[in-house]
Amino acid sequence: MKLLILGEDLVAWTLAAALASTGCRVHMTACDLPDAASEEVEPDLSRLLDQQLEMGRLQLDCGMDQLANNSLDLLIDARDFTSQEDLLAVVQEAGFPRLVALVQPVPLGTTDTLQEQLNGFSSQPPQVVFWPNFIQAGRALESFTRVEQLLLGSRDAWATRQIKRLMQPFNRSLDRFRVMTPREAELTKVAINGMLATRVSFMNELAQLAERQDIDIEAVRQGMGADSRIGFQYLYPGCGFGGEAFLQTLEQLNTELSASRTADQGLLTSVQAINNQQKDLLFQKLWRFYKADLAGKKVALWGCSFKPNTSSVSGSPALHLIAALLAHEVEVVAYDPRALPAVQKHFAGEVGLSVAASPEAAAVDADAILVVTEWKEFWNLDLVQIKETMKHPLLLDGRNIYHPEELAEQGWVYSGVGRGQVV
Repeated sequence: MKLLILGEDLVAWTLAAALASTGCRVHMTACDLPDAASEEVEPDLSRLLDQQLEMGRLQLDCGMDQLANNSLDLLIDARDFTSQEDLLAVVQEAGFPRLVALVQPVPLGTTDTLQEQLNGFSSQPPQVVFWPNFIQAGRALESFTRVEQLLLGSRDAWATRQIKRLMQPFNRSLDRFRVMTPREAELTKVAINGMLATRVSFMNELAQLAERQDIDIEAVRQGMGADSRIGFQYLYPGCGFGGEAFLQTLEQLNTELSASRTADQGLLTSVQAINNQQKDLLFQKLWRFYKADLAGKKVALWGCSFKPNTSSVSGSPALHLIAALLAHEVEVVAYDPRALPAVQKHFAGEVGLSVAASPEAAAVDADAILVVTEWKEFWNLDLVQIKETMKHPLLLDGRNIYHPEELAEQGWVYSGVGRGQVV
């Protein structure tokens, strides 16, 4: 099968590498592969891209000129949605491939509208489907090749068979395909992210209550998650969630809901507000602990990516936190296993931010440690030794990865999200 994939982000490169590895001839409009350390790829994905490029199954065309008169079986648009007119123009420029798949969230009705527009061009127009991706940063390749469900919005039996055939190498042991109308699939995709965001924000609201009532939110989380009707997924309080795709779909769903209701505010408006509030949590704790006297203080910030195992800082609480600290003349020393180049790029020219080669180095002479991302390497550090190198043993844990009782015994002032000391 001959494919053209539009886009140059993590989703596009993951689709390209995985589908090329199954024998497809994959063309991309990019001129070069992304740098192995960039936010657009991950280590295992970068290796697979190199391999497929070397084998000739992946071709970088640096534009669409070479494909204008070349028959394509499938056009996959993995770019963020811009407009109906843009989608139509791209399909025309690609020479009207037989099948067009939209994989990024789109406004409800986009797939059907594009199909109607294309139907006016010829008696055999391209078939358009909505094939939402569930690619997760930090495990992009695995999340595509071992997906929990394959969702497809399609009104055409032939188009459905083509996508099923394309995904057959990753869908052999158990048929995970779920076919519905395009509108149903479009809503399902954004609804999933809306539900996950709601669970996180609900836990953050509970954590605030728990802290005021001297209750350990971790005990509450364990009790809730043990109920089979609820489960443990996305039931962790923290200092806010990020991720461009996650935040964009949440914003889109909120917009769609706002347009269809008469009340001023709905549930997802509150979810977004709670998340924005949580991004201020660690700064507020630091502000209260030092009684607003922050100028000249030095803090170690552990974790900058929006989630572990990725170099992406898109929507990361760390960006909001660093900006607030720098605005109050706090010296910030950041450490992250992979995201430091992205952080330095984001804050290029800002005074007061430096980076460290290890979490231990970041903590030297610090007045506080702020844990923002739960990288595995933070869990079993020698905190006793680290405490000895600091000016003040204050640890503000935005991910609740440490045990309050253990840190209290070690002499730390420890405050998490709904657990530890009230700061």
